[in-house]
Amino acid sequence: MRILLGAAVASTMTVSIAAIAHEGATGVVKERMDGMKAIGQQVKIMVPMMKGALPYDPEQVAKSAAIIEGNSGETFTTLFPEGSNEHPSEALSDIWDDWSKFSGLANELNSKAADLKTVATNGGSEDDFKAALGQMMQTCKSCHSDFKD
Repeated sequence: MRILLGAAVASTMTVSIAAIAHEGATGVVKERMDGMKAIGQQVKIMVPMMKGALPYDPEQVAKSAAIIEGNSGETFTTLFPEGSNEHPSEALSDIWDDWSKFSGLANELNSKAADLKTVATNGGSEDDFKAALGQMMQTCKSCHSDFKD
């Protein structure tokens, strides 16, 4: 019982911390935070499939990949006008110092999401799905490591 209560409290705290981090965001900062939240929600839908906790659902994967694709690439980079990294933004100034790398990763995410959608819609195997999702998630990790506080 204590373990369940502790897990529930920890889960609530995580959600609360994320909400606090985005509190007060407006304009492009809020738009990009909302876009990143949408991407994160889709990844959370697919990871249990990748781990085998849920069955692979190509229709859901295609839907999730399309949402990620729609929130990446140029759609994403337009939400980063220079100097838009004031609190509550978690964007590092390195974004503008190395714009070509940042925009390249945003475009790579778009491409990897499109690849994932193609796997799901063209009858790719579960192994193909796992490989495509893993590559897409590596792109996310690379960008967060270099450009997120």
